[in-house]
Amino acid sequence: MGLSAVWSFAKARTSIDPRFPNKTSKLVTTGIYRYSRNPMYLGLLSFLCAAFVYFSALSPLVMIVMFVFYMNNFQIAPEEAILQAMFGEQFEHYCQQVRRWC
Repeated sequence: MGLSAVWSFAKARTSIDPRFPNKTSKLVTTGIYRYSRNPMYLGLLSFLCAAFVYFSALSPLVMIVMFVFYMNNFQIAPEEAILQAMFGEQFEHYCQQVRRWC
């Protein structure tokens, strides 16, 4: 999932660095981005879920909750605000069509 997302960004020739969403040159809505607005983060979440199952421990479960909380509030929300400012109606339409975490 994560590699497919990176590939979609590479094909569009735009930045994949989540620290600088303002360096994005194109809104990627193809490939895996037709199904999820955040497939890279979803891939990381899947990894945490696999760790929870593999280790049969509660600590990965706590990490999953913390990860989703952090990503929603401190990574995704600021990214989406910048993308909204950059791409306007195009981004708004995309958000209406594609779920954040799918």
